[in-house]
Amino acid sequence: MYAGGVLKRVKGLTYNKLTYFVGSGYVAPRKAQKGSLYYKDFSEEDVELIERAWILISSHDMRAREAFARAKEPGKGSQLSLDLKDKSTNSDS
Repeated sequence: MYAGGVLKRVKGLTYNKLTYFVGSGYVAPRKAQKGSLYYKDFSEEDVELIERAWILISSHDMRAREAFARAKEPGKGSQLSLDLKDKSTNSDS
């Protein structure tokens, strides 16, 4: 996905911020050549990472470094984790 697609998908993200994330090394899209021009091609994983980090940055005033570190942590993509084991099998009676 090119930068325009990322900007359409991540609400509120600007081209300058996306360029900053790439330049700072938070995201490493591959380079794709189309004719004589080169474009940054973002993978689905890149876009999901940017989405999670952007939510932390825009809604929680978190710095980019910390937001991307938290967004990369496993399990941070899910909103809620529940332990649904049957508690009746562990009774003390």
